[in-house]
Amino acid sequence: MEIPEIKNRLTLSEVIKYYGLKADKQNRLKCPFHDDKTPSLQLYYKTQTAFCFSTNCTTHGKAIDVIDFILYYEKCSKHEAIKKAAAIIGGENKTEAPTKNNNTERTMFLDRMFTYFKNAIHNSPPAKEYLQKRCLDFKQIEVGYNAGQFHHGTRKDETLIKECLEYGLLLDLGMKARTGDIAYKPFGKWCICFALRNKESNITGLYFRSTLNDKEQRHFYMKDRQGLYPGYPKAETKKLILTESIIDAATLLQQETIKNNYEILSLFGTNGLTDEHQKAIKDLQALEEIIFFLNGDEAGIKAVAKYAPMFKAEYPNLKITNVAVPQNEDVNSLLQGHSPEVLTHLIDTRKEYDFIFSSKPTENKKEEAKLFIEAESIANAITEPTTAEAASPPSGDLGGCLNTNNPYNLKYQGNEAQYQIKGFRVEQMDSLKITLQIQIND
Repeated sequence: MEIPEIKNRLTLSEVIKYYGLKADKQNRLKCPFHDDKTPSLQLYYKTQTAFCFSTNCTTHGKAIDVIDFILYYEKCSKHEAIKKAAAIIGGENKTEAPTKNNNTERTMFLDRMFTYFKNAIHNSPPAKEYLQKRCLDFKQIEVGYNAGQFHHGTRKDETLIKECLEYGLLLDLGMKARTGDIAYKPFGKWCICFALRNKESNITGLYFRSTLNDKEQRHFYMKDRQGLYPGYPKAETKKLILTESIIDAATLLQQETIKNNYEILSLFGTNGLTDEHQKAIKDLQALEEIIFFLNGDEAGIKAVAKYAPMFKAEYPNLKITNVAVPQNEDVNSLLQGHSPEVLTHLIDTRKEYDFIFSSKPTENKKEEAKLFIEAESIANAITEPTTAEAASPPSGDLGGCLNTNNPYNLKYQGNEAQYQIKGFRVEQMDSLKITLQIQIND
């Protein structure tokens, strides 16, 4: 088998899997070619290459392909690495048939169960009340409700129970009911339910969101989680919105203007960018822009800071933008407190992600410290009367000036950046929500 054919047929992901290695969520490995304490080997699935950033590695400074990976891992010659690659290719389809059958059975079972959960919405006041509170319309989106009764009464069926136990919708905790029968615990009880779908749009997983007010027990995924929500983006996708949660994605799906102009894909939380997400995005050959629409809290901000550079490194020509979400708000909470137009407005006013800080980590802390001092001086100035004295430069010799000509759009020019505070309302101090825009000075 020739080298070009090997490179066309054997992927880096298959080589990694063959050697029992597993990358983290940022596609990094503890480098197997040297003593690595923290992951320093970056995998680039788009180019099917890997690069170790450690100066201690024998491969440092070189992007290695699948044959090189085998060569260094096996510590063999290139000829032997080529033979090994051909052998890996030769055995790659041995287990394909049974896996396909298992997936088909799982899909058929989950499709039946999700249909049952969807029908249960109509006769469930708790489910309707919860959805109404979250501004979700079960007539517009596919959503179900699990009351935990699907294996009781006339629905009791041994085949159903066996399948539910196999796929995790019932748990056998070794308890007995009053009748002496086994007492099974339903998975995702009292939860609304969403379907996760594969590339063929078949249901391969279910996500449950508790309707109870329990901060510790809210999100439930079936074991062996598979599939994405609302599904794999269309092949012709140009603009893709990433949300932090499935409910946030469902919220956007209800907005026709957004739905018609963007594809929407939910992460599984701030640490929930999975390999399946990344593979789905990689397959989008027409993709021009990734739009982060994550929560306006510390976790959401950190997630964008983590994932944006990762996407930029792998797709240099891709536009990466970020939606400015008000503090402690998310997509769904914005819809609860405002008209739907707010979501469209926020997306329309999104900004291209600024990679300036991530490019110079040593200067990052210094710049952040200066910006923090200036931001703090703005906050202090706002609390003072809007007089000529209040508009004078604050302490700390920042050399800036607070412009209060427009009380709803305060402006401050500092040494390091220009700031604008929008949405400030003196008469609404008990419910203060503002937008802070920072522009770094050239």
